[in-house]
Parts: sequence; C-alpha cells; structure tokens
Amino acid sequence: MIKAICSYKICLIFLLISITSCASTGEWASKVTGSNINYKVTEANNPIKDFAGNYLTVVYLENLGFDKIGRNSHTEDVAWLLSQGYRVIELDYAKNKKASATKINEDIIAINNAIASGDFCGIKNCSTSKSYILFEGYRIARNVPYFEDDPTVYNTPAEYTKGDMLHMDIIYPANAGAKVPVVLSFSYSNSYATYDADKKELTDAHKDFRMFLPYTFAGFNDSFLEGTPAHGMAWAIADHPKYCPWGSGKPTHGKNDTYKSYQVNPDAAQKVKSAIRTLRVKGKELGLSGKIGVYGFSRGSTAGSMAIGDKIVPEFENAGFNKGINDAIQAAALGPGVFDYTQIYNTINDGDSNLETRCPWAWGSLENNYDLWQSMGASYLVESSATAPVLLFYNTDDAPYYHDQITHFKAKLDALNVPTSTLINYGTGHAVPQTFETLNKLYDFFKKHLTSSKVEVVIKPDVVSFIEGKDSILNYQIAEKSLNGTYKRSNYMHPLYTLDGEILTEDFPEDHPHHRGIFWAWHQLYIGDKRMGDGWEIDHFSWDVTSVKELKQLDNSKAIQADVFWKSSQWLDANGNEKPVVKEVTTIKVYPKEKNYRLIDIEISILALEEAMRIGGSEDAKGYGGFSPRIKLTDDITFTSSEGQVTPTNLPVKAGSWMDISGSLGKDGKQAGLTILCHPNNPEPSNQWILRAKRSMQNAVYPYPGAEVVPLSKTVPTTLRYRILVHEGASTAIDIEAIYNNYKNL
Repeated sequence: MIKAICSYKICLIFLLISITSCASTGEWASKVTGSNINYKVTEANNPIKDFAGNYLTVVYLENLGFDKIGRNSHTEDVAWLLSQGYRVIELDYAKNKKASATKINEDIIAINNAIASGDFCGIKNCSTSKSYILFEGYRIARNVPYFEDDPTVYNTPAEYTKGDMLHMDIIYPANAGAKVPVVLSFSYSNSYATYDADKKELTDAHKDFRMFLPYTFAGFNDSFLEGTPAHGMAWAIADHPKYCPWGSGKPTHGKNDTYKSYQVNPDAAQKVKSAIRTLRVKGKELGLSGKIGVYGFSRGSTAGSMAIGDKIVPEFENAGFNKGINDAIQAAALGPGVFDYTQIYNTINDGDSNLETRCPWAWGSLENNYDLWQSMGASYLVESSATAPVLLFYNTDDAPYYHDQITHFKAKLDALNVPTSTLINYGTGHAVPQTFETLNKLYDFFKKHLTSSKVEVVIKPDVVSFIEGKDSILNYQIAEKSLNGTYKRSNYMHPLYTLDGEILTEDFPEDHPHHRGIFWAWHQLYIGDKRMGDGWEIDHFSWDVTSVKELKQLDNSKAIQADVFWKSSQWLDANGNEKPVVKEVTTIKVYPKEKNYRLIDIEISILALEEAMRIGGSEDAKGYGGFSPRIKLTDDITFTSSEGQVTPTNLPVKAGSWMDISGSLGKDGKQAGLTILCHPNNPEPSNQWILRAKRSMQNAVYPYPGAEVVPLSKTVPTTLRYRILVHEGASTAIDIEAIYNNYKNL
C-alpha cells in the first residue's frame, strides 16, 4: 500500500499556493533479497520531462550489502538529484547481505523491465528513454556534448540540415575517496532528428534516445553498464555515432537507405575519438582516474571497436572536441559486431545480406576499392601490440557473420600480440551476458585493466623495497654495500626489474665495479681548490643515508624521501671525523604498472654545506657525470630518441630530452627496454648523452661540458629530475613522446 507522507508545513503551502514536493512509500519485491524492500518516491519541485511528457526518473539503490564509494550522505545525493529535476525512487536494501556486487544485477534487470513496461512501484509515467539506475553515492552528468553532427553524412531526414549535438551521460561517484575508472558504451539505440510532416517542423522526439529501454537495457536484459558501480567503476553512455535511424541513411544524391544497418568513416571514427577525449576531460573534472574502458554490443560494439586501435589517422583525430587530448582507451569488451567490411563476402547470405548488397552502393566494388572498404572498420586501426586489450563475447548460434567477424578480428589481434580473451556461449542468439558468473568475467576483465593495483613500499634499516602484488619493482640501497671491502656504495637503486620479473640493472659489474644500478654521481667535487675525492669511482667518498620516510600520495603510487649527506676523507672536523660537504634530498616515486610500462620518477636536490663548492664530470672530452643507469646490454640493443635511432659514439651525443634503450632484456629474451626522460626544468635541459652498447653505463650528462665544474649553492639547491620508463616490447610499442609531454608539465 502506498502511504502519503506530506508534512503539515507542506500541506499548508499547498493550501496557499501549490504543493512543491511530496513523497510516497511502499514495498517492492526484490529478486535479489527474495523479499519485499521499502521504497520512497519523491517528486522534484521543478520536474524535467521527456518529449512525450514522461518524468525523468532516477532509481536510487541505497544501503546495499557492500561499501559505497561516494562519501556524501543519501540525503545530500537525493537532494541534489531532486534539485536537478529528477523524480527519485529510493530502494532501501537495509544492508541485506544478499544485495551484493555479484547479485544486484538481477534487480537492475527487473527495474528496467518494469519501467519499460510502464509500471514501476505503481508509477506509470517514468520516461522510458531518460531514466537511470544509480547506486548510492553516485550522481549523473547528463547530456554532456561530445560532437556536432554533420547532416550531410546520412542525409536523413531531408529536412535536417543544421547539425544537432551528440551527447553522453556520465554516472560517477560524488566526493569519492579515490579516483575510479569509467566504462563507456555507445548506445545500440540510435538518436536522430525527427521531422513532423503534419507540423512541418523538426522535433526532439528521438533526440537523446540513447537510453531507450525497450531497445537497450530492457530489450536485451543488459545490466552490465548500470552494474559497474558495484565493482568500483563509473559508467557512461553516448549517442551512437550514426545519427539517424539504424535502417536509414544515404550519401548525398545516393540511393535511399544505402547505409541501412551500418555506419561509415570518417564520421564514426571521428565521433568515437571525440567522445573518448570528452570523457577524459569531463571525467577529470568529476574526479575520475582517466582510465577508460569500452563496452559494446551489436551496433554499439561496431562503434566502440573504433576506439581500441593504435593507428593514427589525422582525418579521424582532427575533428570534434578537445583535440590534442589522449583518445586511447585501456580495455574493451566487445560483443558481436562488424570490425572489417572486407570480410563480409567470406560466406554469402550468412546474415549480413544488407551489407553485401548496400556497401557497394556507398564505396564501389570491394575489388576496385579495397583500401576504402578497409578504412571503414576497426581492424584498419589495429597496427601493433599497443592496441588496447580486448575481450570478445558472443554466442556461436548468433548470426554466422558475427562469428566470422570475431574470428578474423581476434586472429589479427593475436598475431600482433594484443592481449585477448573470449566469453563464448553464455546464452543463446543475439544476446548479452546476464548471469552473475558471466557478468563477473566482464567486470573482472575491466578491473584488471582499468583499476591499478597499489604499489607497496617496505622500509627496512638497510634497504627500501617497492613491490606491486607479487611483483618486485626496485630496491633503494640505504646501508653501505661493498665488494670484499672495496667500492663501498649506498644511495642508489638496484635491482630494478623488468615488467616480467627479470633483473634489468647490474651491480659491481666486472668491467666497471664502481658502476651500480641506477646511480647519480660525479668525478669532481671541490671546496675552493681542494678536491673532495671522486663520487663516480668511489674514491675517498661516501654517502650517509640518515633518514628515509614515506611520502603520502593521493593515488596508488608510493614515494619515499631520502636525506643523504656526502662525505669525504679529505674534509674532516676538529675531531678528525668526516664532515658532510653536501646535503642531498632525493625522492623516488613508483607508479602502478600500466598495460605495458611502468613509470618511476626521481628528483635529486643537492645543497652545498660549505662555501665555494663546485661539481663536475670526468676531466676529459667525454665529461660523463650525473644520472646514470647501468643496465644489462644484449647484442641487439638499440638506442632511440625523440629524433630517431641513435648510434653511440665515444663522445657525448646531443639527442633530445629522452633516450630509450631496448633489446632482448625481458624474460626468455623477449623485447623490453628502459627510457630515461629528463625534465625540461633541469639546469641542463638539452641533454647530451654518453651511450654505450657494451660493458658500460648510460649517462644523461650534467653538467655539460662535464670537464668544466659548476658551482653549488648553499641556499638554493640544484635540482635534477628524471623519469624512468620500464616497458615491454620495442620502443615503438608505447608513445614515449606523449609520456614525456605529460611529464614535462608536472
């Protein structure tokens, strides 16, 4: 029974003017709990309605059986939703343990089906195209514009001549304690302009139709997207890039319905990439992590697949909004779709007769226009292992051409060593996963690739260890180590590991036993004219690491700060003890592993403790000194800078602000590498490099020329900043320049 709960005060207001808000309550049969749960319906003071006059509604799931991410109270979030004009229906699960992350999708399906049928909690006027299920702590950014449509692409209807704006909705945790990733889907219900012949005008009848339940979530019992918050993620849904009815569209002066049941490039790719960029920018404003996954089914899979590839096509990139923002995604789960139009004739009449008949109307024959046909599908944009990991899901009794498309697409991805996985025969026909077992495989896939595991740091008296899960990352040496009492060293990093667990650095190498992992040292250190030993060759020189502490980070990275005093037997106090000559403060920050690389930031600040101090490199034409990794070198080692491949010479090489060293450095001889990035705010931003292909270190020379000493201040520290990029594959497997451009702005 529904019980009115109108306060006396509100009733008085109703008598004086009009009622501004009213709530009703009752019980709803939850499939998840197996019992009735309480609901409360609250109307907005200024409700928003769809084109048909139905109310935009948010079904707000609260007091679930798992922790919420957004830190606002229910009262705050519901009040905010009401202030935006939404009707809010609160479903109170009363912390029932059955309302778990693995089971809640059953109720999501039931809610969507009820709204689509026109009766949910006794309410018969909820919008079937603009109603949402939100988990407690989440809010919605609705109708975020991501692209202005070009009416001349699909030319439907003929009266549509000024482009509409395509939109997306973003459902995000408000005031979250941690940044979360987001999964984006391109709707498989098309939005489009509608011409009313009677009124002789365009209407909004099918504008922003991406959530039309009978064709989407309710029509296919698709609960995946709305269930992502239970797994620590945000979600977004965007208008499908084909802005006209799916069964319509034609080129200018082309045959009617030429584009029936397919999309075309460059329009589709431009829109998809603009949507990714827009989501990344807006997501940053909303506190999201910047990691984006794509979930696609049917025509939404065809659209979403355009986001996974790594090939750069200027015509695709240079359109839409937020140009210059990274449009790469980190993972995609794709259901049945079309990924390569050149494959549609593999078997005739296997379910894609529309394509077989109509694609030649648009692009000419496949035989004579192969490149054009190829450019229309996602397979065209897949060029290397830098392509996002993909999970492909399908039922083998779906239309045969879907199986054929997935088979060929997966074969290409596998040949390029793109991580792939499959979810097969989770149901029957053209369908999405619906059971909690199959849905969890999708959620686990996205969590693996979008949610960074945390780096941990363990500080012991002699060494600091950075680890991630079961993987060792690097050690920082606090206590002094030696080789049979010689070459005593501390304050350096070793071992540093490749992503697959191989030790990348060397310590006490036979050819140069003074080399050590990743280190920073100089041959020359003077107080006035008096030489303070040699920090490079560890001659009359030592490092006293007096303290190491962890620095608080706002993300999943970990950082330490080490206070170090440089000492020399050439500089003693009145009691004959070595007196510190330089104070060094070094921070090391280690980031969680990305798909195929890891970032490590090092900042070294050195401050003179005596007057007239000077520092310099080797006293020869090479002048090496400063930041230096000593890594293993294989016969196939290559050096690459922003300016291209580099050949080492005996003397310093000027080759830009970063240098990659790659070869068979990974496990079982797999390609891997290390990149040194020098921050542009360093005292010597245009780095010279000492590079060696065998039996030596690599050196970002500072100062240059190294033989000439430079002063150290007692008041303003000399600060040197470097980023180490440890990666799988060759240097071309990652966009080092993009990583550098991000780093230089930090």
